[in-house]
Amino acid sequence: MNAHLISLSGGVSPPKSSPLEEIDAEIPPEDKNAVYYLIILLFVTSTVISTLLTGSFLVASIFLWRRFKHMKFFWFLSLLTLSIFVLSILNLVVNVPATLFSLLTKDFVKSDVFLLMSYIIDVCHYTILFSNLVIAVQRFFVFFFRNLADSVFETPFIYIWMASILLFSLLVVYAMMYNNCRYKYTTADEHYVLNCQTASGIKIPSPKGIQTMEVAIQFVLPCLIVSIYIALTAKITFMKNSSIQKSEITILKQAFFVFFVFQISSLVFLLCQTVKFGIVTAFLIKRVINTMEIFAGAATPCFFFFTSKEIRKIVSTKNSIFNSQVNSNSRVPNRQQSISNLGSVA
Repeated sequence: MNAHLISLSGGVSPPKSSPLEEIDAEIPPEDKNAVYYLIILLFVTSTVISTLLTGSFLVASIFLWRRFKHMKFFWFLSLLTLSIFVLSILNLVVNVPATLFSLLTKDFVKSDVFLLMSYIIDVCHYTILFSNLVIAVQRFFVFFFRNLADSVFETPFIYIWMASILLFSLLVVYAMMYNNCRYKYTTADEHYVLNCQTASGIKIPSPKGIQTMEVAIQFVLPCLIVSIYIALTAKITFMKNSSIQKSEITILKQAFFVFFVFQISSLVFLLCQTVKFGIVTAFLIKRVINTMEIFAGAATPCFFFFTSKEIRKIVSTKNSIFNSQVNSNSRVPNRQQSISNLGSVA
């Protein structure tokens, strides 16, 4: 059964809900304790920091593109970071005001602007997941099919990989939107559930396609990525050290770190679909999930820059140039002082 009602004119009524629905309730003042304010503070702070860091990384990526474009991992990392940047910006616009000004939430979460931004946030979320999958596949090719790795991820195929990431992300969000399905906290279940409704608000069973898609996204893909990294770890363990390039192992560590930090928020959300809790906790859990994902976004470019040999070389070169300029500038006044001294003696 289609989740939308067909109007008399034959058109489909548009949905009025986001994939992860905002808690449509005001938090009572007596429930706003130290934990509440700590979580809100971490959420707002991490959003601001992530926006600045990912924005800086994107700017640096533009200037350093020629140095890093030979690294296919860097292409997907840049797409992932762009998604995090957009996600952070929209969280600043959407979720931060909804969190700090709870009185505006009831009207704001029902607006078309909020829904549009929420769907873009979800597209970014799935882009991060599919980027992690493609990064793992690319690493798998590097270590198991070295001869094919360059050709499979070379131009123009790498553009197809990146377009596929965006396309699948859009399809997932569109499927949720078309079927009017979203994860919603209900007081009856006391946890988040996948809720599908008709346009008139009548609850219906989740379509089989949506259930299959959610199982694939929440279980199959993460397990597949973990299996790839386990296989890669085993491959490295049994390979001779002389046949392994340290740069490839470094990139593998970076890739696994990116996947791990983003998967934490997904695990928390999985837990929230089984454990029972109150409405205040539901509000805070949504902020915790946002904070974890945003914090992971801030940590990703930092980890890459601090562990990249190329970055260290660039920084070392820049420091050497700067120090040489400082030393040369300091010698000029000394020479002038020496000449003036000689003139006074004469």
